[in-house]
Amino acid sequence: MSSAQNEHKIQESYEFCKNLAVSHYENFPVGSFLIPKDKRRYVYSIYAFARTADDIADSNESSYDKFHKLSGLKEDLHKVVKNEFESINEDNKKFLSALSHTIETLNIPVMEFDDLLAAFMQDAIKSRYEKWGELIEYSKFSANPIGHLILILFGYDMKKDAKLFEYSDKICTALQLTNFWQDVSVDLKIDRVYIPEEVMRQYEYDYEALILGREDKRFHSMMKDLVSRTRNLFLEGKDLINNVSGRLKLEMKLTYAGGNEILNKIERINYNVLTERVKLSKTDFIKLFFKTIF
Repeated sequence: MSSAQNEHKIQESYEFCKNLAVSHYENFPVGSFLIPKDKRRYVYSIYAFARTADDIADSNESSYDKFHKLSGLKEDLHKVVKNEFESINEDNKKFLSALSHTIETLNIPVMEFDDLLAAFMQDAIKSRYEKWGELIEYSKFSANPIGHLILILFGYDMKKDAKLFEYSDKICTALQLTNFWQDVSVDLKIDRVYIPEEVMRQYEYDYEALILGREDKRFHSMMKDLVSRTRNLFLEGKDLINNVSGRLKLEMKLTYAGGNEILNKIERINYNVLTERVKLSKTDFIKLFFKTIF
C-alpha cells in the first residue's frame, strides 16, 4: 500500500470514529471544543475504541461470547500496534486504524488500552461487588486510563508529572462512581449492581429490596453515603485543575463541575435513583460552561 493510500485509510478511520462519537449522548462532551481542533480526532479514536468495547460488555450475549469478543479486540489492538492488519476483524479495523495512528503519534503506552479492556472483560463476567475497595480497583481500569490519555494528549508525562496523574485518578474514579449512582436503575435492568454488599448490609438493605425498587429511608441513607464518598474523591483530585493550564484547565473545570452537578441532581430527587434517572441537559451544559468561564 502506498503512503497516500495509507493516509487515506487512516483519515477514513478517523471520520468513522468522529461519526460514532457525535452520534452518542454522554454526560461529558466528547471532543469538546475546549480541546484544540488538531487534537480532537485523537479523542474520537479513543472514544470509538471504548464505546465499541462498552457495547460488547453491555450486550445481551452470553458472558462467554462477550469475553471472547473482547479478547479478540485485545488481540486486534496488539496486531495493529505491530502494523499487522491482515487478519484483523473488519469491524474492529474501522476504528483501530485511527487508534493505531493515535498511539504512535502521541507515544501512548498500549497498557492504557489493555486496562480499559480489562474493565470491560470484568463487566462481562462480574455483576456483583462485595466491598467498596473493589469499585475503586475497577475504576483503576475503567476510568483512570481515560484521564491518563487526556493528560498525555496535552503533552504531560506520566513520570515527570506523576502528581497530576494521581489527581486525575481521583477525579476519574469519582466520575465512574457518579455514573454508577446515576445508572442504578439502568444497570439493574441488565442484572448488574455496583452498590457494594458491605454498604447495603451497613444500612440493612439487600438485593431483594433493590430489585423490588424500595426507595425507603434505608435506601436514601445508603445512597447519601455513596454520594458523600464520591464527593470526597472529587475534592481529593481538585488540585488537578489548579496545576494545568489553557484549554485543558477549562476542560477539567467543566468535567469536574459536570460530575458534581450529577450528584447535585441525585440529591435534589432525594436519592430516588431507582425511579428517576438524572442527566445533564443542553441547558445544564450551557450553564456549567458559563459558570466555568466566569
